[in-house]
Amino acid sequence: MKISTLIISALALSGIAACGQSASTGSTSGSGEVAVAGTALGDVFLGDADAPVTIIEYASITCSHCKAFHEEIFPSIQDRIDSGEVKFIFRDFPTPPVDIALAGFAIARCSGEDTYFDVVDDFFTNQTNMIQAARTGTVENFLKTVAARHGVDEAEYQACTRDDVLYDSMLDIVDGGQTMGVTGTPTFFLNGTKMGREAQDPAGLNAAIDAALGIKPGSSSETEE
Repeated sequence: MKISTLIISALALSGIAACGQSASTGSTSGSGEVAVAGTALGDVFLGDADAPVTIIEYASITCSHCKAFHEEIFPSIQDRIDSGEVKFIFRDFPTPPVDIALAGFAIARCSGEDTYFDVVDDFFTNQTNMIQAARTGTVENFLKTVAARHGVDEAEYQACTRDDVLYDSMLDIVDGGQTMGVTGTPTFFLNGTKMGREAQDPAGLNAAIDAALGIKPGSSSETEE
């Protein structure tokens, strides 16, 4: 079964009121536009848009390995993003519980482009609590609490998590990832080339960036005057 089909099935069967409609039922906005103004569609990235190195990560907020990357590996390239060497694109690729992951990503996108990564970080930080809430039937309260922390109020939460225009755009990201060969999370691409295990090790990831920049092992990454 294609992952996009799995997502639609999860939305149709979910006990989360937020995900009570499938992509075939029509947008709550009724206009073909997003239901919450400022919703971020498509790629959201950190760094310089014209950076020489582009890293794309396909990940899920319900994936423990993705959480580990963002807490243990990602900090090792933060300076390179800030300096303009690396453009980092995060692409939503929901994994089980798919309905929860998709609702969480919807909240992140409805919070706006400037806040998107803050919301994703919040979900990773509180991933254990999120999974526990799913087990105890309180996950919608958990999601609403995260949304409120980032400026998505009750009305926006309800509209956002029922917005078929937004869900269609996220399904397009999943389909695009599958076309690129993504079968699990996290999966990384550096300048269009799929990466291996080196992406999940600080030294390996930085060495791959150095190679893409033409920096020889052992030399300084800083440009000499």
